[in-house]
Formats: sequence, C-alpha cells, structure tokens
Amino acid sequence: MAKRSRGAGRKKGAAKKSKPRLTHTPTPSGTIPVVCSECYTDFLYVTLSESKNVSCPACGHGGSVPEAGEVQRLEMAKASEKKAFLSAVVPGILFLLFGFFYFMQLNSAGSADALGPTMNYGLIAVTVLLFLITIVFAARYEKARCEVYF
Repeated sequence: MAKRSRGAGRKKGAAKKSKPRLTHTPTPSGTIPVVCSECYTDFLYVTLSESKNVSCPACGHGGSVPEAGEVQRLEMAKASEKKAFLSAVVPGILFLLFGFFYFMQLNSAGSADALGPTMNYGLIAVTVLLFLITIVFAARYEKARCEVYF
C-alpha cells in the first residue's frame, strides 16, 4: 500500500508553525516616529541625518527638519510617554490578576457568605482600588502621548 500524505489541516511540528506573524519592531535609537499630515503614514525620522528636509515615503509630502532643541524635546517626550505607559499597564495587570483571584476564591467558596466578609470585602476593595488607579494612570498616559505630525 502507498503511504498517505497528511492533509493541509493536519500538519505537525515545524510545518504547522510556518505561518508568518506580525511583530512590532522596536524603534532604533536616534529615530523618532513621525506621521505624515497628508496621508497619515507612519515612518521613522532619523535624528542623526544631515538633510535639511524630511519627506514622506508614501506620498512625497515634504517638510523642514526641526531644530536640535526641538528634536531633544521630542526625545524627552517619547521617553516620558514610555514611562507613563508602563505605569498605566502595571496596575491594569494587577487589577486583572486580583479580579481573577477574587472570582476564583468566590467560585471555590460557593458564595460570598462562605468566603467570609473580611476576605470578600477586602478583595473587592483591592480590585476596585486597582481599577481606579488604572483609570488615573491611563489618563496620565493619554496626556503624555506625543505624536509628531509634519
């Protein structure tokens, strides 16, 4: 008998994992993400380049290069945006973990009375507090966002 080959949907191992994935590549140092005001295309502006003009690779829209002080201000704004993002993500993850833990405790106890009032209200208080902290830090992150249009 001839050996049957596997169907397209029944691949194993490395053949199954061969589909490409989209990944977010980190921006190299010395570059600033820029958005074209004409076509809204994102691209990277290299701050170490010597050219006096910057142009969009998609539509060709051009603009002048900002001064060194402005570039430094943009780099500082991007650094503070990254810090604000991390400070918003950490309480958000803790909120999800404590919420999941609370529901697991409530599920294993059977009811809020069996869980005990101290444990029940304590976990609710921590979860609500982390939710409020997440909202505050998310608002701070949105305020710290810096998008460069030209």
